[in-house]
Amino acid sequence: MMKSRPSIIVILAALVLVAVLIVALLGNVFTGHAVTSQDLLNRLKPPAFLGGPEKYPLGTDRIGRDMVARLVAGLQMSLSVALAGTLIGAVFGTLIGFIAAHFRGWVEETLMMIVDFQASLPFILIALTLLAFFGNSMTLFVILMGLFGWETYARLARGVVLSASSQPYARAVVALGAHPLQLYVKHILPNVAAALIVQVTLTFPQIILLETSLSFLGLGIQPPNTSLGQILGDGRDYLSTAWWISVWPGVLIFVITLSMSILGDALRDRLDPMLKTRKS
Repeated sequence: MMKSRPSIIVILAALVLVAVLIVALLGNVFTGHAVTSQDLLNRLKPPAFLGGPEKYPLGTDRIGRDMVARLVAGLQMSLSVALAGTLIGAVFGTLIGFIAAHFRGWVEETLMMIVDFQASLPFILIALTLLAFFGNSMTLFVILMGLFGWETYARLARGVVLSASSQPYARAVVALGAHPLQLYVKHILPNVAAALIVQVTLTFPQIILLETSLSFLGLGIQPPNTSLGQILGDGRDYLSTAWWISVWPGVLIFVITLSMSILGDALRDRLDPMLKTRKS
């Protein structure tokens, strides 16, 4: 049976993500201004295609900073925080799922009770409470991003491990005297990797939205650092006079999350064995 080719929408989403990654990695090479450079004589200037100065292609903000330079810096920060948070949540949640599936009994019940408790609360309230109580710092903020969605990985890993452990190949490995750690790392983990990768692609855009929401409210990334959400928040008082301050980061956030969601759905369709079984 021949594999279906990816649709044009999936290809475009992948190309957009590649372009965003290139800009994030090499964007500083193409920006003609430092992200902190101020030009008060050219504050709130529109983009060049709307009559603004040519040296500011996408306009300037309230203190004359180049929007291109700010967008590149914000993109780098938002992607870095989202990537770190996604990896932390994936590793932590998967580990909890493996532990629950291995020990069973009261250990499994306790861990899954914690998972249910986490899933029952709106995470935004947890984040706001912790940030208000402990204060804001980059370390705490990244850890908070890592705590988002870990319960999904835990449930997914536990269910897949329980299913894989009952398969004949897993029983044969145990009968041959393999250590449980060897069974999980060498035999079961590769079989659940596809499902975990799909979940990563689905969680990543959610963390970007969470980071930008908190930064928009002034509780996320703090100056002198910048992020897309922070830029978006800076422009909310100038929507009627300098709309480009908020529109450019808003468009970037929309494009990144949409492209990542499309790619995640495509990967799920290709890698999820249950979907393959239903289609066949």
